[in-house]
Amino acid sequence: MPHLWNDILVVTKEELVPQFWNCIQSLQSEIWRYKAKPYGIKQVQKGGNGRMMLISFESLSNEIQEALGDPRKITNPLELYYQTDVDAVTYYKEFKRLGKYLELKEQERYITNASVLQAVIQLEAERARMRKSSRGVLQTLCTDVINFNEVLKKKHNCEHNLPSHPARFNQTYRLFKSDLNYFSLIKDPYGKGKQNARIVTDETLTILNGLFANVKHKPTPTEIYRYYDAFLNGYAEVYNEQTGELYNPKEFKKLSESTVRHYITKWENKIGTYRKRAGDRVRHMEQTKPHHQLQQPKYSGSLVSIDDRQPPFAYNGKKRVWFYNAVDLASGCLIAWVYGKSKEGIIIEFYRQLVRNCAEWGVSIPDGLECESNLNSSFKDTFLKKGYMFQNVRIEPNNPRGKAIERYNGAFRYELEKQREGWIARPKAKSESNQSGTGKVLELPYERIIDECLGDIETWNNMPSKQDSTLTRWEYFLQNQNPDLKPINWAGFMPFLGYKEKSSCSAGYIRLQGRKRAIAENGEILTGAGLIEKLKQIEGKELDIYWLDDNEGKVLKALVYYQGRFICEVMQMPTYNKAVIEQTDADLEAKKLQDSYVMTVENFGKHQARALAPINIIDNTPKTLNNKFQIRNKTRIRPSTQEIKILEDEADEVVYTPSTHSTVRGWRSNFQS
Repeated sequence: MPHLWNDILVVTKEELVPQFWNCIQSLQSEIWRYKAKPYGIKQVQKGGNGRMMLISFESLSNEIQEALGDPRKITNPLELYYQTDVDAVTYYKEFKRLGKYLELKEQERYITNASVLQAVIQLEAERARMRKSSRGVLQTLCTDVINFNEVLKKKHNCEHNLPSHPARFNQTYRLFKSDLNYFSLIKDPYGKGKQNARIVTDETLTILNGLFANVKHKPTPTEIYRYYDAFLNGYAEVYNEQTGELYNPKEFKKLSESTVRHYITKWENKIGTYRKRAGDRVRHMEQTKPHHQLQQPKYSGSLVSIDDRQPPFAYNGKKRVWFYNAVDLASGCLIAWVYGKSKEGIIIEFYRQLVRNCAEWGVSIPDGLECESNLNSSFKDTFLKKGYMFQNVRIEPNNPRGKAIERYNGAFRYELEKQREGWIARPKAKSESNQSGTGKVLELPYERIIDECLGDIETWNNMPSKQDSTLTRWEYFLQNQNPDLKPINWAGFMPFLGYKEKSSCSAGYIRLQGRKRAIAENGEILTGAGLIEKLKQIEGKELDIYWLDDNEGKVLKALVYYQGRFICEVMQMPTYNKAVIEQTDADLEAKKLQDSYVMTVENFGKHQARALAPINIIDNTPKTLNNKFQIRNKTRIRPSTQEIKILEDEADEVVYTPSTHSTVRGWRSNFQS
């Protein structure tokens, strides 16, 4: 917009480039050309160093002056007040009709209308102030608004479409003026006009989608069009299975095949119909269900992903081995794996192996677990409950993309296993390099497949970690354990994963696998009051022991339960060498512990004995009802009334006194006759 500068009407270079000159260089060239001449374009201020380049408005051609507009020449009074209404811009940019934003052209039209009406409000106020009366003002305002379109075209390259009839303009203006009602300018704001004009109504769409989803042989859109056409012509009946309603063909309009296809294949329709028709639910979810975009954990043990897989190798008539693996997502390290010829029992053994490995490596069980529901759903109410074995568990129902281990399985397949002999390609691999070759697929011995798969696990864990290329996956796993991991909650999962054995507690020991084991708690053998407290609960009673072996077959952990309640642990008592001369420091520590264990029970027994009060009883309860039965010739002894004499005890010790009359003889004489 031209403006005054030092009493000179000027324009900036932005108002001239690129509308009238292609670039700033061409503008500067023309300024230089007419610099010394009394006519032509003139620059009144150079640009640069924070200053704006200004050109004299009077030096421009008449065409450019007319296009830019001379603010000194007012052809319409609304020019003094017109400017873009920023509130209208915000309102119409955010407004939605039937859930959709307005088209750009419609937004610009409403913004222009609102801006013009804002100028009209100011002009009306000014005229009322000068005339001191509002009589006839609205009529002149309507005329100004109609003529203002010429100014908008020249200066702002836009037009309004406000009503030109005074009565209708007055109605529109008054409605807008009350509280700046931007909503009043929108045509058909609720979209009812578009809804009423629809050929395909909601009820028609219900029939089309219902037929497309429920006809069992999965019809094409063309077949649905034929069914619908037969329905309209009375050759077929359409009904609702749930309500029993029979649709009347006279209430529906004829449709073209392209219209039927257009509506059936619209995303909002096929996302439901394809879901119901889909035989491969996993593939349908991959095509329609958005996935979360997540960051990988930084600490080992934060989250582990598990799943089964069949390595691409065949044995004994195209049979495949089953593996069940666990990968730590921070390090990428495989931390547990089991295998077998079938899935039967493999999942329980997998969780046992995970516990064995964590205990052997001295790390906690991972905090989080993500797994598939096929094999794990039966454990969601036992050891997979939150806080039992894992602190957080997410079971994905048949959603491969929801488990990160799927990507590791793919890397395993194509980075390591593909290079081995006997590798089987996927039937429909997308990449040509992953498709089957011309050679015959070999069948390998079962033992060889297992051995080579375990070798791949070793190679994988010894490869560089993506988190730190200076460390292997295995090293990163051990060195970056999450500091907030909780200790292994043995009592949370041992009743479900441990092996069960019946036993009893006798003389302070519990027998397990043929060996007497000591009572313990929190990994330490008990002595003192703690041991006595446990013995009070289980000594002499039948017990249930749940135990788990380590990777060498020894007892890793054993927990004792009595009537379903956890009581204690049992541990092997450390032994010591019987020969004193051979005892080491470890033997002495073991002897000290055993002495303390034994003396705890012994001292408790002595304490209980000393605590007994000297209480006795005289029982006069008759043992018979009467004396009717008697044995003949039996002597009846009656109790004596005489006083009983108590004799003194003889001395316990016999003091030897040698005889003074005997002759002393040598020891040999004792053996002579």
